Amino acid sequence: MLDRLASYPRVVVELGMGDGRLLEALAKDDSSSLYFGIELDGEQCTQAQSRIALPNVAILSGSFEDIVLSFPDGSVDRFIAVLPDPQFIDEKKDERWKPFYKSVYSKLKSGGTLELVTETTHELLQPVSNEAYAGWAARLRTSFLSIGFDLANQQEGAPAQYSSRCLDQFRGDPGRIRMVTLELTKP
Repeated sequence: MLDRLASYPRVVVELGMGDGRLLEALAKDDSSSLYFGIELDGEQCTQAQSRIALPNVAILSGSFEDIVLSFPDGSVDRFIAVLPDPQFIDEKKDERWKPFYKSVYSKLKSGGTLELVTETTHELLQPVSNEAYAGWAARLRTSFLSIGFDLANQQEGAPAQYSSRCLDQFRGDPGRIRMVTLELTKP
């Protein structure tokens, strides 16, 4: 992996790439960057590896908590996390996931970004109120700012050009599943 880092001017890492659909689309549009997709589910990795035949894509099977640590500090231009497992974003598990995002922060180059697309739902699967959504998004911002990130942009929903099985499903129920995209930068 390390030898490939020096071969490209930009490095992008998708955490939990799932089926690799987003990773493939991004890499096709940007052949000058090196894209790493990390996925714990071996079956999804195998499917992605058999489908994606781009020289600027590397698929890594395993825990992104472990794999991210293998990147040199200051070596990544952009991390993307789309719909991370709740254990990596849940308010009640801050002490569990904040150390991981501190590692992500250390691996970013100065000016690098973490793009986080995540969702909230009502416990009883009722529509998420605007007030609840705003409070949740504010808590997320505050958590990431406390790590050292700056907020470059925030938007409700996921970027329109992003597609994955779960994103497509969640977009079908925007009242009960509300998403936010945070673009966070390392100063």
